[in-house]
Amino acid sequence: MRALIFGFLAMAVSATAIASAKLFGDRLPPVITQTADGLPWTAALTLLPGLVVGLTLRTGRPRSRLVPLLALLYAAAAMALGLIIGSAPTAYVVSTTPAQERLITLDAILGGFQQAAMAYAEPIQYSWPYWTLTTIPALLAFTLVAFKVRRTRGNTLATVTSAPEDHSTADQRGAFDPVQPPEQRGAFEPVQPPEKRGAFDPVQPPRPAGAPFMPPQDRQP
Repeated sequence: MRALIFGFLAMAVSATAIASAKLFGDRLPPVITQTADGLPWTAALTLLPGLVVGLTLRTGRPRSRLVPLLALLYAAAAMALGLIIGSAPTAYVVSTTPAQERLITLDAILGGFQQAAMAYAEPIQYSWPYWTLTTIPALLAFTLVAFKVRRTRGNTLATVTSAPEDHSTADQRGAFDPVQPPEQRGAFEPVQPPEKRGAFDPVQPPRPAGAPFMPPQDRQP
């Protein structure tokens, strides 16, 4: 949902910028619009919708594979709407008076909107400039968002697969913990046999609590 909203806003901003450049481009200094036969100016206008839409949709860390397609449609629509709105006043002839033909009004835009949109319906040998100017920003926005989606999904998958599962308990030893060897005796250390009692020797009863300590009596042979 957020991609739909932010993409629509980016499309509206881009279409407004393209339409303004188309309407008021002749009022700019010739050094901007006519340098190198106007190729830099045209290239900047062509890349603008793709960059605005693509960078806007990249900021939300998209994960769905539908977001690049949405960016493609928004960028193409922004460029097409900008060109149509910018060309509408010239397509709508208000009067034969040259001074009135240059007026930019809402009636002129709405009246010439259909005539300007017919440029896309002409045969490809005549309409290829419009389709080319629309395809370039669409592919640019699609590429920018597609790389971002791929990177985001890859990072998410790597995070999930690298998270270790803790199956150990307090009584278990870790896989890389050193093994504690048993207590070893020296090679020449005598073995201490356990204390043995004869079959007929009396059993020493345990000392009752509170009795004074008395050393054991030596046995008589």
